[in-house]
Amino acid sequence: MPQAPGADFAVHYASPHAARPLLAQSAHILGVVGYGIEQPDFLPPDRPFIAAPLRPAAGGAMLEIWTSPSPCQPCQVGPVKGAHGGGLAFGAIKLDETKSTSLEAAVEAAYSDIFDFMDGAGFETPIRFWNYLTSITSHDQGLERYRRFNIGRHRAFSARLRQPLPPVASGVGGQHGASMIYFLAAHEPAAPIENPRQISAYAYPPLYGPRSPSFSRASIHRQGGSQALFISGTASIVGHETRHSGDLHGQIAETAANLRALISTAAQTASAPLNGAWAVKIYVHNPAYCPAVAPAIDTVFGANCQRLYLRGDICRPELLVEIEAFWRST
Repeated sequence: MPQAPGADFAVHYASPHAARPLLAQSAHILGVVGYGIEQPDFLPPDRPFIAAPLRPAAGGAMLEIWTSPSPCQPCQVGPVKGAHGGGLAFGAIKLDETKSTSLEAAVEAAYSDIFDFMDGAGFETPIRFWNYLTSITSHDQGLERYRRFNIGRHRAFSARLRQPLPPVASGVGGQHGASMIYFLAAHEPAAPIENPRQISAYAYPPLYGPRSPSFSRASIHRQGGSQALFISGTASIVGHETRHSGDLHGQIAETAANLRALISTAAQTASAPLNGAWAVKIYVHNPAYCPAVAPAIDTVFGANCQRLYLRGDICRPELLVEIEAFWRST
């Protein structure tokens, strides 16, 4: 069951029933994401909520709840609804593809709205993005939708991103509902971390589209005396190439190796041991894959980590599983 807000910001994965006591403390809610559920009636309407186009891979509806130890102030700038408190801001927006001539235009517009929100809320530095794009590997006018998404994101970052390297992100395909983006922002940027086993995503060759994916593999964000580690969506890729196509167990092992490499690299600059307090999201192409992934999660992050399994399409059709993680010092 999720705990009350503590001495640092945190994320909680919980069923609506288990989340009810935490959501009752609405003043500390930065934002809530629903999987297989619309906004619960026990969450005050002024608190940020967005329904994701993904469903849990097993069981009923789930909520992802970001909390702050300080009271949070709801804030809306244009179509972006969010809140800020404790030195962080949360925001979310749905992509409106009906008003744009192309997906890349819709993505660029959404990111421009996000930067307007951050400027308005006084948090100019994004530290983490989640991009849930319906039909992510389908083709749109001869180009894969994920590649069109990358064009729009790149345009917006080129125009508005103030930091030299892009923040951590995940890009996963949804099966129903509108595409959406949600994010965390802060006053100071996070320190980017790359994986020695992989080419940086933003440096991918043109093989993967007109514009490379704009994200860093991981980052450490420091605030006061605490720190947090964000790990982007990670899959079975070495260098820039997919490994173990069609081999679930091979992909799980390669993904775990990438995660361990990122954690090892982050540990070299972290000011505290990276153990405990992990929250892990696992995206699987098929819900039947969940039992095979679980032992790797136990090994890399510990058996007591929070985990949320979601049915999601990975940005390359041959990839079967993707894993992201969040850690904070306690």
